[in-house]
Amino acid sequence: TEDAIKRIKEFFGTLNDWKNLSELVPSGFNKSPNLKRTGRAGIFAGSLELVKEGNISLKQKELFDDIYVKEN
Repeated sequence: TEDAIKRIKEFFGTLNDWKNLSELVPSGFNKSPNLKRTGRAGIFAGSLELVKEGNISLKQKELFDDIYVKEN
């Protein structure tokens, strides 16, 4: 989770508009489906912590839709 928080914070200043959360997953996690899921789970966990701190907002239009992130 700490690495994911650091990764998300790297995008601070560029998250003025809604961005797909999966775009924040490091490219190294795209090598296999299992790694991709792990990367998404880590970024999601980190994003929840940043939402709790009031740094970002998350939105999802419908169940199972993509999740979007925006800096507050």
